[in-house]
Amino acid sequence: MRETLQPYIAEDGYRQILPRYHFQEKEEDLIRSLTKQLYQVLDSATYFACKSPREENRLAVLVTLGSGVDHLQEAYTKAGQLTEGYMIECIAMELLKNAYEQAADKIYSHYGRWAGRFEFLGEAVPIEAMEEMFTILEPKEISYNQAYMLMPKKTAAFFTTLTENRQTAYCNFCQTCSHVKCVHRQGNLTYGYQQIFRNR
Repeated sequence: MRETLQPYIAEDGYRQILPRYHFQEKEEDLIRSLTKQLYQVLDSATYFACKSPREENRLAVLVTLGSGVDHLQEAYTKAGQLTEGYMIECIAMELLKNAYEQAADKIYSHYGRWAGRFEFLGEAVPIEAMEEMFTILEPKEISYNQAYMLMPKKTAAFFTTLTENRQTAYCNFCQTCSHVKCVHRQGNLTYGYQQIFRNR
């Protein structure tokens, strides 16, 4: 099943992006401008389906922002505007995070149960499971190469198990997750982005 997503950054989200990625307040207008450009090229969607008839609670899931993000970032990078290219990378990370939340909502709307822990391929699940996932979902605009790199780049692949207990669902995952250095962890959101910034 394919569902369209419309990821966004909330108005107060810009004030969080600035310190998270070590941007200055004077750069907020540029970030907002680049976000508007991203909105125009987004083609975000999620695919999800049961892993098999015998595992009806186990879902394969893909979430993507679409290839427009890659093209926009490449255009800025090729023009030598590396700061803008990096900003697009950061904004896209925030949009992808919001897309995860929307995908979880779509799953709940369809199944009436919550998406549990997101088991990302290459982390909780062997990357080779990509072949199985694409057989299940048959996404038209998403592909992967021999190294299992997904295209478009801002695409995520994971499995999740449906649950009726909201306390163990994705929306509460940060409270129980042991991955304390996760870039999306609530209350600890700066660690991963600091590493990105230092490696610029």
